[in-house]
Amino acid sequence: MLQVILSKGPDLSVTDELQYRSPWWLHRDFLQDVKTHVGPLDSEGALDRLVDLVYSGIPVGWFWSASKELLNRDVLCEELSNRVLSPQSILDAVLRAHARSSGKTRIGAKFPMHYSYTDKLLEWYPNCLLIHTTRNPKAVYASQANKYLKPIKSRTARNYMRLKQFAHINIQTSLTARLHDKLCDLPNYKLLRYEDLVMEPETQIRQLCDFVGMDFQQNMLKPRQFGSSFGDIGHENKGIEQSSIDRWRTSISKPTAKIMDLMHPRAFRAFGYSHE
Repeated sequence: MLQVILSKGPDLSVTDELQYRSPWWLHRDFLQDVKTHVGPLDSEGALDRLVDLVYSGIPVGWFWSASKELLNRDVLCEELSNRVLSPQSILDAVLRAHARSSGKTRIGAKFPMHYSYTDKLLEWYPNCLLIHTTRNPKAVYASQANKYLKPIKSRTARNYMRLKQFAHINIQTSLTARLHDKLCDLPNYKLLRYEDLVMEPETQIRQLCDFVGMDFQQNMLKPRQFGSSFGDIGHENKGIEQSSIDRWRTSISKPTAKIMDLMHPRAFRAFGYSHE
């Protein structure tokens, strides 16, 4: 949602989630695919193999599956050909090619910060702006478990996926709290709670625009719909739906909610969530 909102600015291009680096137990990431399908980045033909990989449909994630529409191939080749290939230069080339392909001049990306090697991102982009979005972990678990369980028919597979998502969300919650404690005093870091954005969209979006350094656009309040947080899927520009905040209460059991409450006192304090 935030990626869609900020991309409505005239100059800023924010990519969808790149899955550039992810935990091995969750799914493979882009750099793993580079290692498998491109090989050493200084080897002969590496650039051609890399470009072919970007447009192959092999990398995990919606962004890569839609790369033919999102990334002009000639622009990407131009960005990559002027660089010594490395994990940093590839990411930068993709972000800049995406911005140029959409007529924008400023780059941005959506990352799952808890395992996207934030230290490495800050090393590569020391002057970047970090917007850390968080949500009640019980709501995140309810949303993610429901999303990934829908296409699975086997009870065993469904239970495994539910357990996997439960572990994932709880690890994420713990790590994001530590990340916040580590970064909260940086001037280029801003925490945004999903609940605050949904309840006070104009106030929060105006503050984000000030932080990012761009003018507020009225159409930021009516982003395109990509999921339940936007209301009825398939109808664009209906605004942000407040009922999504408490929807988790009907999706997970009280014992599960209680367990998550007990597991994350640090995160609840850091992000201002109550044990309800």
